[in-house]
Amino acid sequence: MFSWFRQNNASVVNPKQRLLGTVENVMVQASQQYQGESKLGEVLHVHGPRISLERLSGAIRLLQRRHPVLRSRLQVNPKTPDTYLLEEDETLQLTVREMPRKRVDHLNFWRQQWCEREKKATDIGQGLAEFWLLQVKES
Repeated sequence: MFSWFRQNNASVVNPKQRLLGTVENVMVQASQQYQGESKLGEVLHVHGPRISLERLSGAIRLLQRRHPVLRSRLQVNPKTPDTYLLEEDETLQLTVREMPRKRVDHLNFWRQQWCEREKKATDIGQGLAEFWLLQVKES
């Protein structure tokens, strides 16, 4: 367990939970109300051989072991309406989407996908991160 989960926990019984602060709650509520407001995307371009979905998923699981945020899910606080908490869950598996694309689309495909998906509200009860693997289809 990490000290990250010990902040602001006066009324939480489970030590694997952390109540969100006022600003954090406002951000979650805005994301719910305004379809994904304040979502963040990060793009990593890798040149080289094809990446296996299984190997990428395995690497992500290793990252999750080291980082409590990556193994946490957002939950509704049952004690206080319209507030949320983060709950650490060792069994959480983050979503990894494989999205085939055409070679000529490599500069724009992810932008088009992001424009569609950033408007989606945060899924309460799911992991806080999602990974996309965008590769050229094998012929």
